[in-house]
Amino acid sequence: MPNPAPSSRFIVLLSVIAVATIVVTTAVLLFQLRVRELRDAEGETVALSGIISEQTTRTLQSVDLAMSVALDRIADAERRGTSLWDTTIHAMLQSSVAGMPYVRSMAVVGADGTVYSSARSDPALHLQVADREYFKGARDSPNGALFIGAPIYSRTDGTRTLPCSRAIRKRNGDFGGVIVVALDLHYFESLYGSIKLGTVGMIALSTLDGALIVRQPYDDAAFARKIALPSIPVNEGRPASLVTVRTGGEDSGVVTYGRIGRFPLILSVGNRDHDALGDWREFARIITADASLWTCLLLVVTLLLWLEQKREAKAVRAAQESGERLRAVVDAGMDAIITADEAQRIVLFNPAAESMFGYSADKAVGTPLGFLLPELHPVVGMPGAQVLPDGELQPPTENTVSETSGCRADGRTFPVEMTMTRVSVGGQTLFTAILRDISLRRRSEDQLRQSHQQLRDLATSLQTVREEERTSIARELHDELGQQLMRLNMDLSWLGTKLKSLSPPLHDKVRDMKHLAESTVDTVRRVTTQLRPLLLDDLGLVDAIRWQLDDFAQRSGIVIKSDLAVDDLVLDAHVATNVFRILQESLTNVARHAGASEVMVSLTRTEQGLVLDVRDDGYGADLNHVPPGSGYGLVGIRERVLALGGRTEISSAPGHGFTIHVEIPLDAAKPQGDGK
Repeated sequence: MPNPAPSSRFIVLLSVIAVATIVVTTAVLLFQLRVRELRDAEGETVALSGIISEQTTRTLQSVDLAMSVALDRIADAERRGTSLWDTTIHAMLQSSVAGMPYVRSMAVVGADGTVYSSARSDPALHLQVADREYFKGARDSPNGALFIGAPIYSRTDGTRTLPCSRAIRKRNGDFGGVIVVALDLHYFESLYGSIKLGTVGMIALSTLDGALIVRQPYDDAAFARKIALPSIPVNEGRPASLVTVRTGGEDSGVVTYGRIGRFPLILSVGNRDHDALGDWREFARIITADASLWTCLLLVVTLLLWLEQKREAKAVRAAQESGERLRAVVDAGMDAIITADEAQRIVLFNPAAESMFGYSADKAVGTPLGFLLPELHPVVGMPGAQVLPDGELQPPTENTVSETSGCRADGRTFPVEMTMTRVSVGGQTLFTAILRDISLRRRSEDQLRQSHQQLRDLATSLQTVREEERTSIARELHDELGQQLMRLNMDLSWLGTKLKSLSPPLHDKVRDMKHLAESTVDTVRRVTTQLRPLLLDDLGLVDAIRWQLDDFAQRSGIVIKSDLAVDDLVLDAHVATNVFRILQESLTNVARHAGASEVMVSLTRTEQGLVLDVRDDGYGADLNHVPPGSGYGLVGIRERVLALGGRTEISSAPGHGFTIHVEIPLDAAKPQGDGK
């Protein structure tokens, strides 16, 4: 095909540049907006961290100041000789925490760890807290510095509190106890919840070792849990140092950490990228949708322009190439191709047709189609065609395949397979026949059919010979060997009677020989029955089938149900033998492959003939996927039925058992009294 015109290439190139510009511009814009949103979110996190850190610092400073005042008053009380459990100490503690909603309690603990006084209205006096961290931490803290312990649940009411403690030093410098303040963590949670702004997702307060004190939003399972923290320097008297860390994973974002003044606490404020980019995602969807719409419109316009430009050129090339391709296909075809007009005059005759019919194209074109295909003349012989009342041809509407005869130039006829099609070109109806010489195929089919029939005749003959040999061997075993064994058994019985009064070992030996002879008789009888049940010859097919079903049930343990409604039927020995063998093979398949617990056998007579059904409730099988090398028993059944002129149907499905349905025509199964 020729290369596209320069204008077409220019349109495509311009469209590609425009689409690329839209895509790149949109991507750059969205990326810049995303970076700005994340930067703003990080700045918001830092700003909020500073606000919360300042408020938390002021709260703790007020607590520390109240504790310092209380320590001074306790020192004054000591100089006056006032004990720690004096009511004045209790009143002082109450006044110290008044107006401080974040302080749940302030208590004075003696050097022995006993609570002597508390700001609560119902002080839990004489409570032993020597084992508590805040007691030991304040006791061991140098210079009476403020000690902040890990968050705990209050012993008195179970609330969550943060203990802050300082040591009480006597005038001589000895340890005199601890003053403890229990901060109400619910107050801090409410405080953090009320000042949370924008997209900030998490505010947390923890100790230096990472013990979580407060978390907003609240998570009871996270209380006092250890978390990893970065190293934050302490800035005495200056704004807290803030450290911002970016996190990865599913909850990627930024977390800003800051020290709470000089106190051993760290505040962390987190902001997830997913939350920070909420507005950006909505904006990105709008921008992307607009860019996609403009891109699609641009591509559609470009495509329409390109198609319109190419349509005319393509139509011209197609018209030129169509004739060339058609001629090349027709000339290269291995089958004969003949085209005729509405008057059945030949207008096209390819080289394969010349070779098939022995005419040149020049001589064949213009002659009637019926001259080469005599069976198509008159026109009603055309497959799918009809003659209308006015004598005109009603052509076929669809492709039709049929077999007909062709006539060669030398007058010889030969079979052909023909496909007739109808097309309209320029308002004219044409009929095209594709012909294939099937003479060789016909001969091969006849030879195959004859060979197949010969094989079946041979198989039938072999089965007949085998049955005759089995019958002969069974008779010989039953009449000759059986009689001789019975006579030997009788002689051994007589001999045993005569030797009974003599040596016991000799008598026992004769008895063992008699038992062996009886066992041999049973073996001969069983072998005889397997070779050819004498019941089949002596009593007929029905009694032989009943015996076979009983024997099968005893040997296999499978339940047999039967319906033998042909007691008045007398069959030819050949037919009876084959029906019995078909049943035997069916039961053998059940025992080997079915895994069945029950088998239903039915032998009935219908208007069409004798019907045998063997149905089990076993595993079943997929008949469309039979493994190679299996199914020879079924092949034998089919061959026996075909030899009798009958038919076989086999139905099964996995889990639904197996059924063999056999029909033998009436001319093979002759009822008694027909005289045939």
